[in-house]
Amino acid sequence: MLSSFSTSYTSSGYNRSTNIELAAKKLDGYVLMPGETASYNQIVGQRTKAAGFKEGAAYSNGKVVQEVGGGICQVSSTLYNAVLYANLEIVERYNHGFAPSYVKPGLDATVSWGGPDFKFKNNRNYPIKILCSVQNGIANFQIYGLKTDNDYEVVISNRVTGTTSNAIYSEAYKILKQNGQVVSSTLLSQDVYKRH
Repeated sequence: MLSSFSTSYTSSGYNRSTNIELAAKKLDGYVLMPGETASYNQIVGQRTKAAGFKEGAAYSNGKVVQEVGGGICQVSSTLYNAVLYANLEIVERYNHGFAPSYVKPGLDATVSWGGPDFKFKNNRNYPIKILCSVQNGIANFQIYGLKTDNDYEVVISNRVTGTTSNAIYSEAYKILKQNGQVVSSTLLSQDVYKRH
């Protein structure tokens, strides 16, 4: 196991939980070959009622609305963190308009069909496999592959850099360590969230 990350969705209603479970099932067991890029939107597919997705709370144009597939951003955000800890390459990632409750500011990844996507690349020399379980109010992603002698310990850090009456500003960093020593610190993102 290269990485593992979990978020809680215990406060979700039936529709949102159903959407989280559907999206997770589509990702569970996914294999990404070396050099390949995964697209969350392509793997999960269009969120339609015909595909079993329900209406759930979602952010759209600065408002909370009922949308088919509402809740699946929790799955993309949980996966984003697992991908970061596996030290895979982030190709495309966007933050939400509002800071979600299930991850810290700067560590979310919003998705929308025909809009923002979350993409990452397998920059390792061997295939990786994604396992996802969603049960008892916990969404958990695990990424499997081969550990190598030169693998880094990954530390993800985030901080709120400023707040105003209508916005929250944050920064997120990926720190790589080897033998306890910091090898590099990379700025992942600088994000701005609206306040509710």
